[in-house]
Amino acid sequence: MTILDCKIIFDYNLTFMRLCYAFSEGCRSIPRRYHKGNVPEDLRIATVRILESERLEDLSVRRLAKEVKVAPANFYNHYGSLNDLLLDIAVEYLQVFRKQIAHINRTCANRTDALKRFVFYCVDFGCAHPQIYRLMFGHIPDAYAYPRYRITSGAAFEDLMELIYGQRIFTLTDDFGPNDMETLSHKVQAGYGMYAMLCGLSNLFVMHAANGPFLKNDNPREGMAAFLGNILDAFIRGDLARALDAAPGEEENALKE
Repeated sequence: MTILDCKIIFDYNLTFMRLCYAFSEGCRSIPRRYHKGNVPEDLRIATVRILESERLEDLSVRRLAKEVKVAPANFYNHYGSLNDLLLDIAVEYLQVFRKQIAHINRTCANRTDALKRFVFYCVDFGCAHPQIYRLMFGHIPDAYAYPRYRITSGAAFEDLMELIYGQRIFTLTDDFGPNDMETLSHKVQAGYGMYAMLCGLSNLFVMHAANGPFLKNDNPREGMAAFLGNILDAFIRGDLARALDAAPGEEENALKE
């Protein structure tokens, strides 16, 4: 056998082996594509990022899936619905609120100052993050049907009542939250009224955040803090009671006393 014959046989065998390898590769199942990141976390981050500049109404499963580069069907591997994701985010921020209440309670000289600081914190947060604020407080009508949201929001309300009264008035084992008005009216009348006023003030500022009354001030947040503090002082001092008791035309004098 000549050297030329050996080379021909070698080339033939090499070609045959390459064809066999290519065939075997073609018979293998195609590996499935997967998302290397933490998809639930990526979805939450994308949602919060969108809500910094857009409205809750602009969100959709398809939009979020495109943001994190997964198929829309992949969304439902992690969340049962868009509301599930949104309430998951609301719970995270409510937990931040709880930490803030604890910090304020721990660092203020008295409960009056603590209440003022927390009211300012809530309103300031709402102005800075209006869509997250909406999500936390009322955007999803049936939010209390979700156990984790109900428990966390109830715990935050419980913490607020402790800040006002200086002690635990109720616990989570009582199994009610801020929407259970009949039960709460017997336990924390003043506290519930303060919670309602806090929500009203926050909504007032959130709705007008873009053209609020203090935007022209050198320090808008300082002006807002003073405004909120004066309103709280009026209720703490009982100005409303004196105004209601005053004879017609004497309201101004009653408030100056």
